[in-house]
Amino acid sequence: MSWPFDVWLRVAVKRFGLTPSEFWAMPVREWLILLKDTARPRFDRARFDDLIKLYPDEGGPDGPNL
Repeated sequence: MSWPFDVWLRVAVKRFGLTPSEFWAMPVREWLILLKDTARPRFDRARFDDLIKLYPDEGGPDGPNL
């Protein structure tokens, strides 16, 4: 297994505002917990279909009929 430390370093600096030295001082276990806690839910087809049901298109190709 290859660890993506270069990607993690970019995330640590850009997303979390950590300095590179803070990132390298952090235990891998804590870093993985931090990533897991901030994971965003996927926007999959089921969620898309739910939005379509809530907000259906109205009108023709030029937009809603007002």
